[in-house]
Amino acid sequence: MVYFGFHKNVTRAVSDAAELGRNDYAPLIEVGLFLACGLLALGLLQSLSRLKPFPRNLPSLDELGTRNFAAQAAGILLLAGIGAHFGNYFMSGMAKVTLDGGPLSWILENPTSSIMLAGYGLGAAPLGFSESLLAHAYEAVRAVQIPMNVVILAAQLLCFLAFLRRRWLIGLTAFFDIMHIGIFLLSGALFLHWIILNSLIVAALTRMKQNSFSTTAIVTGVVVTIFGDAVFYNARLGWYDSRQIRQAHFEALTKEGDWVRVAPSFFRDASYLLYARHFGYQEYRRESGHVPTSAWGQIGIRKVRPKSSDVASSNYEVMKLTKECAYPVELPITPPDYDAARPAPFILGQHNRAANLANSAVAVGYNFYPHHHYSMPFLHRAFEALEPRDIVAYRYLVDTVCLDVADGKVVRRVMTQTLGPRIDVRQ
Repeated sequence: MVYFGFHKNVTRAVSDAAELGRNDYAPLIEVGLFLACGLLALGLLQSLSRLKPFPRNLPSLDELGTRNFAAQAAGILLLAGIGAHFGNYFMSGMAKVTLDGGPLSWILENPTSSIMLAGYGLGAAPLGFSESLLAHAYEAVRAVQIPMNVVILAAQLLCFLAFLRRRWLIGLTAFFDIMHIGIFLLSGALFLHWIILNSLIVAALTRMKQNSFSTTAIVTGVVVTIFGDAVFYNARLGWYDSRQIRQAHFEALTKEGDWVRVAPSFFRDASYLLYARHFGYQEYRRESGHVPTSAWGQIGIRKVRPKSSDVASSNYEVMKLTKECAYPVELPITPPDYDAARPAPFILGQHNRAANLANSAVAVGYNFYPHHHYSMPFLHRAFEALEPRDIVAYRYLVDTVCLDVADGKVVRRVMTQTLGPRIDVRQ
């Protein structure tokens, strides 16, 4: 777990990214280390109590070595660890109700279903094997969007109440796992580490009795869930969504002269960058000609400057415009919006690594890496058929697109585009 965190930070530094998201793995690392260190300290404390290092045989020290004390302390540790994990859900709920459009704006107005279109546009949606199926699923989710938002937000904000009953805790943890699996199937965002942790929690709790936890343990779980963000890293997954989205990708030029979209999974440990942070794109430092969203259509995950106050002066106003694809964009994009030199060293380094891996004795495909967002192979068939030796150049594109569903198909309309220069591969 420690290595995984170290590896992510090395990737961030090497790729020159200002940030490489931690939400998909940091909670698992922190909770795991907390529980491991807690159990180690508990075992050490019990061992010291049995050695009786003090001249007087104090009753309180004798109690430390008993099985009852160990069980009570372990229960407190476990619920504190679960509380640290549940804090991710609680703080995500708080992030939603504190958005600048008001506490009910996310529930009543946010187009949550649009992440399905964004996932398909990025080539990450598992349902993308059938465009008509995805379109019908999108229409179905959009029809129940408000009640779905209510259920999700209620589960997140009230998750601390689950500590009052073991069965409630099991049920809510299982619900969160089902929610994560559903998000993956609909959009392609895979919180694999969260799913694993939730499954381990359910497995542990099902082996315990109803009265396994003391009042102190229950109170600890509630307090850590609500206030644990002061100590633990908590993901705050609360933003507005959009159908009008800024997306970016690399294209590869084949020897035959065809430009083929590069699957983000090709970049292995750096694949998250292609979804979260765009190379050479400076929307976080100055006004942009593109729409101010992430690649997934997220609005408000960072302070992005709208073009001017007369267009939109808040994330809420941006959401109101972009969910109707009405946010004004520039055509063509002005030069200050884009640093064309930055993508070149990254893509060439990735290409060289892919070429070396392809020539190694044990070639491991990039789809085997535990990606946060998998590039579905059936949505990238042209690129999947290529070898590094088939590629002679790359280029980097940033698009603002409007996504919709019509006649059982996903419609992707490019509203404006920044096209980077050709980046030749040294053969």
